[in-house]
Amino acid sequence: MTKHTRRVLELGVGLALALAIVLTVGADWHQRTAAQVRADTLRLHILANSDTLDDQLLKLQVRDAVLAALPPAVTKAATPDEAAAALQYALPALQQAADTALHRAHSPQAARLRLEQWDFAARDYGSFTLPGGAYTALRIELGEARGRNWFCVLYPALCVSGSTAAYPTADENALVFGRFEVRCAVADFIGRLASPAGEAVSGLPAD
Repeated sequence: MTKHTRRVLELGVGLALALAIVLTVGADWHQRTAAQVRADTLRLHILANSDTLDDQLLKLQVRDAVLAALPPAVTKAATPDEAAAALQYALPALQQAADTALHRAHSPQAARLRLEQWDFAARDYGSFTLPGGAYTALRIELGEARGRNWFCVLYPALCVSGSTAAYPTADENALVFGRFEVRCAVADFIGRLASPAGEAVSGLPAD
């Protein structure tokens, strides 16, 4: 086996090992960070009565009324547990806001509000993305609740107008807002592959 062939094989093994390490670390990072995002998030989930235009517009009217009635104690809480407690306390006022919106729209539909754990699929909101899994959510069912849903995030207050809320850790913000950059040994190996012939590669002697 020539030195050149040995070098190529060693580089190939190194690249494969580095890639395996990066994929493992990346998957572990994503799993741990996604779990933290779910724990630190309170979602809003509104189900319309049906997919008719009137019912979909009514869903948005109820949404606006509930968001307007949302107390600062929810959006400005120091922790997700504090936010959930404040949201639970505010449920009667939020129920009244939803009922008032329905009454003003002359709708016979009932609104049912519950704070509960719910499984959500991964969802891209355009400006941010949430991983799938179980979240604490304020769920609002209107009428038969068979229409298209409306989702957003109450805490951090990502769907409250004018909010500049963010998650408590850099990793969570990276996952949700897409600012995570992978820097790893693979890039170094690839860069060295393009280095001039005869230049030493880290861990390998030059000819």
